[in-house]
Amino acid sequence: MRLESSFVQKQAQKQTMKLAMTQQLSQSIAMLQFTAADLTAFLEEKALENPLIEVTSGADIATDYSYKKRKNTAQAGNDFLEQVVSRSETLSEHLQDQIMLLDLSQTEKKIALYLIESLSPSGYLTIDLKTVAHNLKREETEIFQVLQVLQSLEPAGVAARNLQECILLQIDRSSDAPYIAYDLLNEYFEDFANKKWKNIAKAFDVELSDIQEVADYVRTLQPKPGSEFETETVQYVVPDLILQQEGRELIVSIAKNFLPQIRFQEQYYKQLNDNNEKEVSEFLKQKTGEYDWLKKGMEQREDTLERVGKAIVRHQQDHFTDSQKPLIPLTLKEIAEEIGVHESTVSRAVNGKYLETANGVFELKSFFSSALPKKNDDSEDAGGVSSTSIKEWINEYIEQEDKKKPLSDQKIVELLEGKNIEISRRAVAKYRLELSIPSSSKRKRFD
Repeated sequence: MRLESSFVQKQAQKQTMKLAMTQQLSQSIAMLQFTAADLTAFLEEKALENPLIEVTSGADIATDYSYKKRKNTAQAGNDFLEQVVSRSETLSEHLQDQIMLLDLSQTEKKIALYLIESLSPSGYLTIDLKTVAHNLKREETEIFQVLQVLQSLEPAGVAARNLQECILLQIDRSSDAPYIAYDLLNEYFEDFANKKWKNIAKAFDVELSDIQEVADYVRTLQPKPGSEFETETVQYVVPDLILQQEGRELIVSIAKNFLPQIRFQEQYYKQLNDNNEKEVSEFLKQKTGEYDWLKKGMEQREDTLERVGKAIVRHQQDHFTDSQKPLIPLTLKEIAEEIGVHESTVSRAVNGKYLETANGVFELKSFFSSALPKKNDDSEDAGGVSSTSIKEWINEYIEQEDKKKPLSDQKIVELLEGKNIEISRRAVAKYRLELSIPSSSKRKRFD
């Protein structure tokens, strides 16, 4: 049996459309995704490579503006000492100063300094005593004795090895602690934290209200003793868009005063262009082209941001005119279809970009919210409601609840059903956790 096959080859033309990812296109996409800080760094890097580009930093403009504003409103005094930057004492320095005042041997001071350097910024000991003893070639009991000295210093609770020890150290040095607090937390710390109080009350032969008193006291203690020595890094949010209201009209514009801008170095170009050398002319042509592409990319970025911002404001107009009104459900896809771009473009445009309003500065993506269904009762109010509004209602219900009988997740479901909203108990629990609100059993008070 012989198998025969025949192949016929034909030549044909086929027209297809394919988007080529050029360097310029890739650069435009990247620029849209950049935050204000990233954009400044990117432009400054380009300016180092291209002498025809000058970057005006938006941060510098903002700083100059804020400085002039302060200067004009503070003419009453010329206390130059207020302008001197003070350096905060670190936790390590604070403890070392106390150690040097104690009557300790050189070996004990060496161990103490080693332990101090092993503390986390929060003030906890991050290394076990066995390892310390091995590294310093000392007995573990000797290390423990020095640790006890360290734990007696200020702030109270410092050098604890866990949260329980941190709380106990503070209770031990407090004259305001309830009389059962130390023994209770020493023996039943996990049950206390999980609010399994009935067994504890039985074990100590006290009322639940007595344990509630301990809980209220514990909330006054510091779970991170070293936090007061941590240097807080101030982060400034630079708005990309500004929303202004003129009468009933909402106007969205690019915040050019706060964003970096580029200028063409015309004078430098003319100086080099007077040179008739071919290599110089080619260099200028190349660098001028780079500037043009960069300028075009920035214009496209600003245009896209402005269109996205205006579309968001149109959809959320009621919220912007009255901040008490909730956000309506809004998706990236809706904005993309409205302004005629891909959904991924809108995602890049809103991520890390901010809108300055009369009520503060907000990230653009915060105005997007998924919709939850409402029961269709043929009323004008039927339709969807944003998850942001759901969270606000949940938070409001819990703030107003009777703490002796806190609302269960199922009860919150029923309350939301009263607003004609369909939602599951599981969804309520999810939103509650996102709001960092504990369960009803842990919110209950026993006054």
